[in-house]
Amino acid sequence: MKPPAPNLELTAVRRRLVYVLFSGAVMTWLAFVATITVVTLAARALSGSTMLAGLPLAAGAFGQAMGTNLFGRLSARRGRRFVMLKGSPISAFGAALELVGVVTGSYWLLVVGAVFVGGGVGAIHLARYTAAELAESERRGWALGLVVWAGTVGSLVGANLVDWVGGMVEERLGTPYGGAFLLAIAGFLLCWLIFWAALRPDPSRVAVTTQPGPPVRKSVGSALRLPAVQVAILALLSAQAAMVLVMTTTPLRIEDGGYGLGVVGLVISTHGVGMFAFAPLVGKLVDRIGHLPALGLGVVMTWGSLIMSGTAPYDGYYLLIAGLFILGLGWCFCFVAGSSLLFASAPADVRQVVEGVADSATWTTVMLGSVGAGMLFSAIGYGLLNLAAAVPMLVILLVVLSTPRLRAVLSSRPALRSS
Repeated sequence: MKPPAPNLELTAVRRRLVYVLFSGAVMTWLAFVATITVVTLAARALSGSTMLAGLPLAAGAFGQAMGTNLFGRLSARRGRRFVMLKGSPISAFGAALELVGVVTGSYWLLVVGAVFVGGGVGAIHLARYTAAELAESERRGWALGLVVWAGTVGSLVGANLVDWVGGMVEERLGTPYGGAFLLAIAGFLLCWLIFWAALRPDPSRVAVTTQPGPPVRKSVGSALRLPAVQVAILALLSAQAAMVLVMTTTPLRIEDGGYGLGVVGLVISTHGVGMFAFAPLVGKLVDRIGHLPALGLGVVMTWGSLIMSGTAPYDGYYLLIAGLFILGLGWCFCFVAGSSLLFASAPADVRQVVEGVADSATWTTVMLGSVGAGMLFSAIGYGLLNLAAAVPMLVILLVVLSTPRLRAVLSSRPALRSS
């Protein structure tokens, strides 16, 4: 029997909307990566302090934490399209403030602009969940992975256009950093245009399933005390801490070595490829080998990357490229395996609440790490900073190895399969 025509049409609409979300996400990541490629350098140039160089990234992380929470609540009341249309203009406004800040020499305007940039980007974090809602259960991984993969395209293009655009406008703006923020404004506005023109109908109206938020119950506290949940959250926080400490200070390390924005863009874009490009394949591997082995691979990769980047000579930026790529891949393994473990081990009736707590803690880690990165770089240098970044990853290994009952629970894959 042939399926009804309206169902075929609905399937085509859903698939088209997934590609629209992917296209908008590419523009957002292009714009966002352009800003983070130069923002620490611009902050140090404006403030004259290495310790203050990481504050704009911390402000951006604060904006993302607030924006994700706000847009998550709004999407439940106003729909997915409403949220997607509101995020990009907010980020474009923030990038404009950052542009004015670097042109006029105002450090604090750069910081304030970063808050708005991060706040708007909070909306695009929800795009992967929107894509998952638009796909049948057997294709949800593909839809979610496609939107995550947009980070690869955006990282490659955004970071490597910074030097070129900056050179075009440097004489007129009086700063080599202004081009990055002009590029970001254009990227965010293009994202808004894509969503305005093509994100129709509202994805909320044609979603395969709707997932209303569960009621907050006292069992949330007990869920957070589950060993598997705690290891999952620890994995997310540790991977994020290591990544943000090194990524925030690497542009400073490259500039101190006498290299320009071209090398900075190359290293950051390569790191972005490691973070995003293999996410769908990593997800399949997690399903095949289990959470613990995948987390172990992520920890080993992260340690190896920190050794490479921490011992790279000043004239050996190729070693930094390799180190930052492996750091991104290690983060991907820890992030995907940790997220999968959290989803599988949290009780279904409070799962979204637990995931929200974990996400909030993750962005708080980014904020604190961004502030602490500049201070650590100034106090102990880049090499020892990489060593310090390895400590949180060591905690994961010690916790798992010292708790036989925990290993038994985590190794019991059938028990962790979600309903």
